[in-house]
Amino acid sequence: MNNRDQVLVEELKNGKEKTLKIFYEEYFALFVSFANSLLPSEEECKDVVHDVFLKYWDCKEDFNNLIAIRAFFYKSIRNTCLNLIRHQQVHQKYLTENLQYLESDDFMHETIMKKEIFHIIHNEIKYLTAMEQKVLLLALDEKSNEEIAQELGIAVSTVKSHKAKSYAELREKLKYLKTLLILVS
Repeated sequence: MNNRDQVLVEELKNGKEKTLKIFYEEYFALFVSFANSLLPSEEECKDVVHDVFLKYWDCKEDFNNLIAIRAFFYKSIRNTCLNLIRHQQVHQKYLTENLQYLESDDFMHETIMKKEIFHIIHNEIKYLTAMEQKVLLLALDEKSNEEIAQELGIAVSTVKSHKAKSYAELREKLKYLKTLLILVS
């Protein structure tokens, strides 16, 4: 290893950010090109290389020469790219296996129902009293009656009353969904 490389390694090891910038500028394009041999998206490759630079900076003291540093980058980039590919394959497999369900009327009905209910609830919630709004929003966050009562400083029976009244009002507003589902079938 020449003197320049040894100085570079020592300065990196000691956390000199200016040296990291020099190293980054010298090797970034090379590492992105290497990642691009594994991944088709150049933006994804740049993200991978950025992440590996961050990972390197956390363990910079472990390296005594430039060859070891570069080997770390190549191995880390390869492993990160392979993990991304595996993740994409799992995601694609999931989509492929669920395509039949995604194409079904059941999925369409469930999705319409969820989206419409969410839309209605958030549009109609503003017409409830302030306390009913608070209770319902906490209930939608999946908090128990006891948790809601404790958070709002009210009795559990009061929480139940507010929820019952709010749900009754919302149920009335959701009646039209049956007609909508019949029409989209």
